Amino acid sequence: MFEERTYKRCGCKGPLYHRRGKDKGKPVLNDDGTHKIGDLGTGCPDLEQKRNHGSWYYFLLIEDDTGEEAIRLRKGGFRTQDDAAKACKEVWDDYQAGLDVDTEEMFGAYLDRWADKKTDVALSTVAKYREHIRLHIAPYIGRIDRKKIRKRHIEQMFAAIQDRNVTVQAHREYVALLTQDCEDKRQAWRAASGQEGREILRASWHEARELLAIERKKMRRVTDVQTQHRIRATLSSALGDAVRAEEVKKNWAELVKLPKANPPKPMLWTPGRVRRWRETGEIPGRVMVWTPQFTGAFLDFVVNDDLFDLWHFMALRGPRRGEACALPWSEVDLDAMSVTISRQIVSIAYKLFGTTPKADSERILDLDSESARLFEKRAVLQVEQREKAGLAWQNTGLVFTQEDGSGYHPDFLTQRFKRLVELADLPPITLHGLRHGAACIAHASGSDPKEISEQLGHNTIKITMDTYTNVLPEAKKLRAEAALAIVPRSGRQAPTAPAEPEPATSTPGTGHVDIPAQASPPTPAPAPTAQPRPAGGGRLAALKRLREKKVASGV
Repeated sequence: MFEERTYKRCGCKGPLYHRRGKDKGKPVLNDDGTHKIGDLGTGCPDLEQKRNHGSWYYFLLIEDDTGEEAIRLRKGGFRTQDDAAKACKEVWDDYQAGLDVDTEEMFGAYLDRWADKKTDVALSTVAKYREHIRLHIAPYIGRIDRKKIRKRHIEQMFAAIQDRNVTVQAHREYVALLTQDCEDKRQAWRAASGQEGREILRASWHEARELLAIERKKMRRVTDVQTQHRIRATLSSALGDAVRAEEVKKNWAELVKLPKANPPKPMLWTPGRVRRWRETGEIPGRVMVWTPQFTGAFLDFVVNDDLFDLWHFMALRGPRRGEACALPWSEVDLDAMSVTISRQIVSIAYKLFGTTPKADSERILDLDSESARLFEKRAVLQVEQREKAGLAWQNTGLVFTQEDGSGYHPDFLTQRFKRLVELADLPPITLHGLRHGAACIAHASGSDPKEISEQLGHNTIKITMDTYTNVLPEAKKLRAEAALAIVPRSGRQAPTAPAEPEPATSTPGTGHVDIPAQASPPTPAPAPTAQPRPAGGGRLAALKRLREKKVASGV
């Protein structure tokens, strides 16, 4: 039964008097007989004489089902008696709703505890949860009592994030000015004549460079709207679990409104965009995708690269980088010309974890004849590498391996791909951009959105359509030209695919950039020497088939 008890007290100190018993009203004495001084509490005379003196408290005694005392709660600091009474009633209502009211756990501590027990999502998702908690949530609302977290606290957090964004952006612009100033001073030093003048300019450049280095270390990223939506999703997941565990009353994050987020859509590197990029270095979007012509140019360039078969597989079939790194020979069927995607490797703080693919991403990918031939070639190479390595061989069973049989780190593939794109002088895309390009190639070859969704391992076709809204219509034009070419007509010149710009050239010392009108494929890359050659776990069956083919052909 709820019984409201409120009282007023202060923090004043003074002579103490007995408040009850036979000595009521008599002074409290120390051992030496002097009057004891201490906290007056509710006995301060100013509490009755001065209206604003002290603050109000509540006391709540909660009994269990047997009528025995279970919890004693006391809380103060309220400005009015009504505020104390209202807070007391809220605690009682929370208790009646099944919440744990006898706890002082901070919200940040709860979030850490929640993340530790979050096992129903991918490891990479949990890592992102922890990042949001550490960088964004805990610094702002981590010190609030978990039971007291409310919608206003979350709104205040996002307002603070937005204020911080203004500061971060201003600092980034400042660093950009310092970068230009440093470069100007370097150019002035290089162009100067006279030893004394050059020394002065050189010292000025070094001073600017040191200041730039200091400020670059202070740089932070702007927390954009899309990231803010992810932070709110983390909070919503945590509070949703807390509601189900009866640790909070409501999922307050669901009630918080944020500006609409527009995820970046993939954009094709069309000839016009390429021309603009070569002139200014401007990249029109955050997610860029090659046309099939550029993909072909890249494959021609890396034909001698040790990982050519991997690039070819990713460019045409579009697996995620972690899925390609984790592909085992046991999931490769060269007779059926297919591979089964059933595993992936995720990188969290550069540590590798093996896990299943994303939701509904387990799938079978058909191989084209060229990919199948490259897989067979990889199997033969791994037999040779295994014999050469001897006892040092690591029998990982993976398809794409290094000289000792160990697998590749996904981050290595990302950096390696970036370097190859630079060497090929092709418009920049990320390694994940090859996956987007595979969707365009599939669409251009006649696959419908549902088939593309299945190929990429999307759990709904909506994801495919939302992601490739901008890209697929442009790729569709290639199919229109292909359809026109199929029908023979007299007196009509056969249509050709629009030429892609070839790498630009510049005249030294002029800054002039020449953009050829006709494309030409890049020169194939030489076999790299700085990167480890892939080796592998030998596939004797594939080697046997190759030998049988040679025997049958009389070679």
